[in-house]
Amino acid sequence: MVLTRSQVEELARVFREQFHFKTDVVELNHQSKPKHQMDRVLTTFVETHDHPDNMLIVFYAGHSAHYKNGNRLEFLPSLESSSTARGTSTGGQINWYKTEDYLCSNEIDGDVLAILDTHYASNGSVRHVSKDVSNSNYRDQETTRSFQLIISCDGSCNATPPGPESFTRTLIDGLKELQERNGNSGFSTEDLHQCIVKDPRRPGTSSKLWSLRPGPNIFLTPMEQSGNDTRVRQQHRRSPARAHLKLRLKLRDSSLDQEQIDRLASSLSSLSDDQSIGLRGIEWVRFEHREQGSSR
Repeated sequence: MVLTRSQVEELARVFREQFHFKTDVVELNHQSKPKHQMDRVLTTFVETHDHPDNMLIVFYAGHSAHYKNGNRLEFLPSLESSSTARGTSTGGQINWYKTEDYLCSNEIDGDVLAILDTHYASNGSVRHVSKDVSNSNYRDQETTRSFQLIISCDGSCNATPPGPESFTRTLIDGLKELQERNGNSGFSTEDLHQCIVKDPRRPGTSSKLWSLRPGPNIFLTPMEQSGNDTRVRQQHRRSPARAHLKLRLKLRDSSLDQEQIDRLASSLSSLSDDQSIGLRGIEWVRFEHREQGSSR
């Protein structure tokens, strides 16, 4: 699977122009070992931009292969034999799981969001923690940072082919739609995932959201321009919360539709701009129906 470079550059342009993120587009090749290229680009980017108040996004689109016996997901610059690269059998392959381990390690201070538009990405789901909010033990864990993964295919490992129906096309449209809808309030990776899988224009698009660290969903928030510099408007991640305030909202109706939930979440999220409150995040825990006859 090969995406056109223009589509990858369009995605980078969305992050750069609508979110004001700093972006680098790199095309791996066989001029040297692709793994060395990947390591060099990644470590340089981390050295330049990694910070506890920053988020790193790694997007990959291209060929891949999965080796079940060795539990390896490998990226390939092309489908040509890897033996042509420096005459070695592994010269043209990149073991993504080793890259995951590096990004998941304590060497990285910021949140990490990896997005993979490639075949076989879901084969490594055994390594990941499902974002199932019904798991109370998972939800109650406190962490200093998050590492989440959005992948382009389901258990069948059939990624959507390039073109107007591709995962990357849906991703680009989803980012634009959510940014226009939420503005500077931002949106979560769960919002982005749901926007991708529920896109009525591309009903066949499949996606999974996983977490490699037991942290909260990452928020994608546009950065605010300040002269020649750029700073975060309201950080997607902050220092760990020291307390939790639990409120009960009494509702007239027995349920809320998605539009009502979005408006409520947007209203609450606006409080994050008030530095005197020090709001670090809002988590949806559960929806309870009031029992008839209850005075609560």
